[in-house]
This record gives sequence, structure tokens and C-alpha cells, in this order.
Amino acid sequence: MKRMKLVAIPLCLAISGHAFGMDTYTWALDSGSNSSGFDSLLTENLVVVSPNRPAPSRTELNTNMESAWLGNRQTGNGIDYTALYRTRPALKSYPEGAPPPVTFENWAFVRKFVYFGGEHSSGAHVIAPDPNWVTAAHENGVKIYGTVYIDATHGNSAMVKSLIGFLTGTFPNEELESSYHIPALKNLEKIAKALKLDGWFLNIEQGFGDSTEGRQQVIQMNRLIEHVFPKFKQRGGVEFITYTGDSSRGIHGAVTDGNIANFGHSPLEDYGLDNATGINPAETLKLLPAGSQKNVLLYLDEVFSRNTPLGRTAPLRIPGAKATQCKYFKGSGVWPGLKEYTKAVYPKTKLRSEVLCAGVDTAPAPTTVLKINVMTWPGVESRGWTVTAKNSGVRCDSSCYLEFSHDGLTEEVLEFNHPIEFQQNAQAWLGSRRDIMAWSGWQEGDSRLNLLDPLFVQYMPGFKWWEKEPRLIPGDLRDNNAQGGFVWDYAGYAQEGLRCVPVTAEQAATHSVAQDRACIIRVPTYGTMASVPNSAVAYGPFGAFPLLNLTMQVNTEGFTYYALYEQLTAK
Repeated sequence: MKRMKLVAIPLCLAISGHAFGMDTYTWALDSGSNSSGFDSLLTENLVVVSPNRPAPSRTELNTNMESAWLGNRQTGNGIDYTALYRTRPALKSYPEGAPPPVTFENWAFVRKFVYFGGEHSSGAHVIAPDPNWVTAAHENGVKIYGTVYIDATHGNSAMVKSLIGFLTGTFPNEELESSYHIPALKNLEKIAKALKLDGWFLNIEQGFGDSTEGRQQVIQMNRLIEHVFPKFKQRGGVEFITYTGDSSRGIHGAVTDGNIANFGHSPLEDYGLDNATGINPAETLKLLPAGSQKNVLLYLDEVFSRNTPLGRTAPLRIPGAKATQCKYFKGSGVWPGLKEYTKAVYPKTKLRSEVLCAGVDTAPAPTTVLKINVMTWPGVESRGWTVTAKNSGVRCDSSCYLEFSHDGLTEEVLEFNHPIEFQQNAQAWLGSRRDIMAWSGWQEGDSRLNLLDPLFVQYMPGFKWWEKEPRLIPGDLRDNNAQGGFVWDYAGYAQEGLRCVPVTAEQAATHSVAQDRACIIRVPTYGTMASVPNSAVAYGPFGAFPLLNLTMQVNTEGFTYYALYEQLTAK
């Protein structure tokens, strides 16, 4: 079976001022750290299901299952894996108006699936998985959990106390649930039942210390584990899993770092996950060498997360990301794949040939992503600039993403809502360049001059720049830094890129665009990774990177250039 044909996947998002529609199932545990204004988990008579949230799943856990080894020589059942997986960022609302699609295809190799995530300052402390992921997990016989997120850096002991509660009464009987004041846990049970969750992953990286309060919290937590949590599971199937960081801290049965294999890291010079073009087999084998008993798989989603634009929930490069993630399960090079570590457990209604990677076995095909960033400068009227990608049919008011592929989109016609003045008045623009060069001492061909070009399209290490984002440029007044506008140090590295060229009169007529407001960009695409060129200059410790990511800074000042020109000539 072939993978679906790669096509353009246009995404358009105005980062600021975007009217988000549907809310996620997320709550705050600490009212003092809740900048996004999430509802409090401690609310009395908590409302879970509401019209402004997606309808909950109604799918029960599938128990009509069978199992088989898909590897070569195994016996027994293998390891029962739990996946800690980020299905989307922890946002209050869905920027796209609905939950992102389910992209995970290897349910057969995990027994429990935790929607893992959270963000302390925003108030995203309690995060439930989206209903479509609940349905997919249960259809495949996999239990699914939400997360309570108390992180090591910003979490606090008060959050732990709010979560685990305390014994009440003069002579409390710790075996009786009625002896406990645990409103947070009761609401977690309520949420789980309403959303068909199988339980919660309690990510507690604060508290349980050596202080008097910490020791009391350890005692209280162990009471819950022994006397209360079993009652929750017995009456409603709601299970609690506790994680406590680098050690158990005295908590019975806690998951610790010793149980976890972290798939979220790759060598700095490795761009396979950044571009959804493959895993690093040798590095993956180090995570789970033969005989490893680690049973928690962290960040198998990394290839999707790195290819999800900031501020959005839906990823780009989905076919390539699926093919890349497939290698974790099927194997690649020296890495044998998780199929060699655990039995596949799958619905009896599913063909065995479809269990591993949905029956698809192809190499990830490279695609090129173009980010269009409409920049604004503080104190300067931007005149409401917008860009419309005519072939893809999307409009960009702030940040847009277009995906180009060897057998899909290879060129795009961009139409602006104002004349592109520097192209219309090329001689005037060249005159300004000469003035700037005379003032700055820059020579013709200096890559820094491209900063003044409003439609220069720059190759960059990755459109999201995980661990590759530069520091702010000193003295820069534009707000595009806050939006991740600059890719790297323009002054320190040679620029490589493309140009959006003016349309001819004939092209304007063909595409029904105004000639003085439109340009065409033609993007090189490649059928295999072997044919993708790398950057001419190594990007420090990150090395030379594949030319698969582009950014166009629509510098609205470049079209009229009066603010920059006045600043420069005034000197």
C-alpha cells in the first residue's frame, strides 16, 4: 500500500486578534498562576460538558482483542508500555476551531496512553485528552488518561496540598473515604466519568520533600494510594498513576525517571525529526537497548510536535511524520523497533497486516514548509496588510504556513492588498539601497541587505526552531522577535533563499491578480532525502541543515521604507 499523495497543506493564523471558537477540556489548580483564565478544578458543582466544548466520546473500551508477536523470535507477552504523548499544546481554545486529527497509528504496542502536557503560568494544570483521541484509543483497546501537571520549576507545595487534600475530623478513620477532604480528586473522578477517561496521570514534581509539610504529604499520598484510589477504580474504573520525578520520594508504586525512555531528544546536527524525514537508529537504540525494562515511552510524538506551528494544534508534514514515527515501532537500521519488545494487541476486527503503521511501509518523503510572516513595527501604521495565497486559497493576516512537495504544490502566487511599491518603483528602491550602503559601510552582496528586502525568502534550520531559536537581536524594535520572526543570526551567517518575483501582465491575467500587488514564488522540491541540498554554511554546533524550511518576512516597512529610511538617513 502506498501512502496518500503529498499535497499542499495550507495553514493560516492571525496570532493576535484571532477569534478562537471551541474550548479545550483544561482546568487550573492554582488560581495564582492562571493567565489564560481557565476554570478552577476546585469549583464546587464543576461543569464538565458544555456547548463551547467538543462533545465527549461515547466509545467504551474495546475488549474484543487478540494478540501476536510481529517480531521474529520472542516468547511471552513482552513489556506493557505506557505512552506519555503530547497530542496538542496546552491551549485554552482550539485555534483551528476544533480538535486536531488523530495521527497516532500504532496503538497495538501500548497498553496505556497518557495525554501528557501542561503549562504552569497559563493555568493549564489539568488537561484531558480530546474526545476524538479518547474514541481512537478505546476503539483500539487502549486505556487513555489525562494529566495533572505540577512541574519541578514552577509547581509548589500548595498545589500538591490542593490536589491530595487531607484527613478531617477529630478521630478520622483513614480507611473510610468520608474521612478525607479531597474536592480536587472528586472533580477529577467526575471529569473522567463524563469524558470516558480511564484515569489520570499525576505529574507531581514538587512537594513530598524532607520538610515537615513534605513528609505529611507523603503520608497523605500513601493513604490515598492504599485506601481511596482503589475505591475510585472499583466504583467507576478511574485509575490514578503517580509520577514523582527522579525518585519515588517514598510514594508507593510511583513512576520515576528510571522507568522512562525519552524519545524527545536528538543530536543537535540531526534534522530528521525537525523535518519529518526519519529517526536516528543508533540514538534510538541507546534509549532502549536489548533487555531494557523501561516501560514508559515519553514523547513518541516528537516528530509531530516539532512540526506543529507555534500557537496551533494541527501539525504539518503529517504523512512524513507518520512514516517517521513508524520507524520507532517497525525498526530502522540497528534499531529493531518496539515490535521486538512487546506483543501487538489489536481488535479482532482489524487485519493483522494493518496493525503495524496502518499497513504502510514507505520512507518519509521530504516536503518544504514556507512560513509567511506579516511583520509590524511599533508606532508605524501597517495599513492592514494581508497576503492571499491564490493556489492554496488561504489568506494571511499575521502568520501562514504553506507546504510544498515533489508531487504536490511547487509554486504559489501571492497577492497583497496594497501595491508592492518597491517592485513598482525599482529605481527608487535601488537608490535607497545605495544610501543605506553608504551610511552603513555594507558592500553590495552583503547578506545583511536582505533584511531590507520585504520579500526575500530565507532558508532556515526548521520552521519551529526547536532549540535552534536565536537570542533577540540587540536594538531591534520590531515585534516579530516575539513571534519567532527571525530565524537565526542574519549578520553572522550567510543568507540563502529565494525571491518572490513580480508577475508579468500575462501571469496577472492568468491568475486574476493585480500586477502591481502580486508575485510568484517557485519552491524547489525533492523526491528523496538524498536529493535535498544542505545549507552552504554550518549553523554553529547545529551543522549544515537541509534546505526544507523557508520564511518570508513580509516587511511592510520595506514596501514604503520610510521609517527605516528616515532612521538611517537621519544618522
